[in-house]
Amino acid sequence: MATVPANAPPSAALAEGYTRSHIPTMAYRFYGLVAMDAGEASRIGSELMELLRLDTYPVAVRLVRRGEGVPEGVRRPSKALGCRITLCQAFGMTRRYGWTIGVSPEECACNVAKLLFGWSTLEHRDYYVDFLLDAGFFRSRDAAAKAAEYDFSNCVLPRGECEAILTSPLNRCKIEPDVALVHGNPTQVFILVHGYLSGVGGDLKISYTGRHASCGHGVIQTYLSRRPNIVIPDEGDCVLAATEKDELIFAAPVDLLPDILEGVKAVFSRKLIRYPTPYYIKFEPVFPEPFRRLGERLR
Repeated sequence: MATVPANAPPSAALAEGYTRSHIPTMAYRFYGLVAMDAGEASRIGSELMELLRLDTYPVAVRLVRRGEGVPEGVRRPSKALGCRITLCQAFGMTRRYGWTIGVSPEECACNVAKLLFGWSTLEHRDYYVDFLLDAGFFRSRDAAAKAAEYDFSNCVLPRGECEAILTSPLNRCKIEPDVALVHGNPTQVFILVHGYLSGVGGDLKISYTGRHASCGHGVIQTYLSRRPNIVIPDEGDCVLAATEKDELIFAAPVDLLPDILEGVKAVFSRKLIRYPTPYYIKFEPVFPEPFRRLGERLR
């Protein structure tokens, strides 16, 4: 069997029948990646909150590896709420309530998330195509099949490698996170993009399908690609997780956060970009005619 290219998506390689030994380290990043220390994450999260004046806490996310288990002391939906929840709800509770949450496959209410995180599987990939058509995402089977291929190549973790998801406020982090989700308005997200690009140049490639936004694109794709992404909240984020209509999500691997933070500071130091936006109001306004005529009568 041929060696998989170093830039091949891990899930795509596995789907083609390759085993772990066939996949180069750079391509199969789920194994051996060192997460950020909770203390360092808290420092960075606190500084980002202050600099960007975020309305809600940035969300730290950890993929619980096989054999780790969910640690004690985190809120479990089954006990704290007495019900199952979606992962986007967990993100919402963390950023609004400040909760550290652990969600296992049994506590996850979203069947799409179960598939993406490798907690469940389908006997035939065509079943996923059927779902995409049945849900009304696509008008033809060919379009749905292309979407399914994209999802399985970029947004699906290997079966059984992730035991659960942990979320915690990045600014007072209680976990060792892999990915950070920063919810903000377009200006705050634009500043984070400048912070990232100030050190690497080029542009930020955005990958987005309008589906499984915060979980698939925000967490999994960001984790596997090791690149930041800008995510537009989808119907799950908005309907179930109280994401506002003017919010975007900036997702980044935590190992990039120190450079992104320094980039934001550098951008602010030049005073060309600031937040809140310093509106230009140093001019004499032109008033409608009734106001001008009133002025002619003033004595």
